[in-house]
Amino acid sequence: MKQHKIKLGVSLYSFSTEFISDQLDLEGVLKRANEMGYKGVEIVAAQMVPEYPYPSDEWLEYFAGLLKKYDLEPVCWSAYIDMGTRSDRDLTREEIIQCTVNDLIYAKKAGFPLVRTQHAISPEIFRAMISWCKRLDMKLAIEMHHPHHFDVPLWQEYFSVMRGEGKGVLGFVPDFSIFQYRPHQLFLNQAIELGFRSDRLAAVVDNHQTGVPKETAIESDFSAVEREITTEIYEKFNRPARVEQLQEYLDCIFYIHGKFYYLPDDRHDPCVPYEAILTTLRDGGYEGYIASEYEGHHFDADIDSVIQLQRYVAMNNRILNEQEA
Repeated sequence: MKQHKIKLGVSLYSFSTEFISDQLDLEGVLKRANEMGYKGVEIVAAQMVPEYPYPSDEWLEYFAGLLKKYDLEPVCWSAYIDMGTRSDRDLTREEIIQCTVNDLIYAKKAGFPLVRTQHAISPEIFRAMISWCKRLDMKLAIEMHHPHHFDVPLWQEYFSVMRGEGKGVLGFVPDFSIFQYRPHQLFLNQAIELGFRSDRLAAVVDNHQTGVPKETAIESDFSAVEREITTEIYEKFNRPARVEQLQEYLDCIFYIHGKFYYLPDDRHDPCVPYEAILTTLRDGGYEGYIASEYEGHHFDADIDSVIQLQRYVAMNNRILNEQEA
């Protein structure tokens, strides 16, 4: 049996439906995470931290108490660079730096060792954060999210900074959306609700998977909605990242988002190649957290997030603990 040091955490964003609808408050979310066996947590500060970006000391103390009560480890503070803060212009370089420094400061106060930021930070600004990370003894990582992937020229600039002056304090967070190769079931359900004929939709998905060109897949009698969704399928799931590239960039990975949208059971994800991803990370020696990030709530708010997260844990544990072929 191949031993591994991968730990399963959870992004509290996975509980968005329950949190937004007041079914669960912050304590309720943390309690559920503990009950499912999670140890590490990520918080999306703009969603669950009151008065963000300037939470009070009282709230920080309250949050620390909840983590202790439910035996949870603060792993990642997910920051939000709001480029639309002003209606007349985007944030300036100096404003982006100040926002990021602020997140580093408050994340540290809350006990998190890592801030996840977004690619609104340019490579030049990313480099400018090195001194702040070292001063605060914090790490900063950019999320690689679909449609980005390893070979995007901008990301090669980021990697150069991570492996150069920023080594050890600057890294990235791969999100498994970059590996998604087909639409998930909730996407398909939504397409049918919007008027896509189910038999025609199934044919489009099959054509997409077998390499039939989009122009051929769009039939002459397709409605405007069917044409639009077909185009979306071909564009959104056209060029997934190559799983084997994870090994090449393991030295830059600080943390991972285990994105998923819908699991029909606890064995297999039909649209993200978890078997290949997890075995590649395990066999490559990745040591760190993979945080489950359920986002099916964007498509169907009636799906039970807890059941989805339970299936996710079971699937990941099965794959990670399988004997190597």
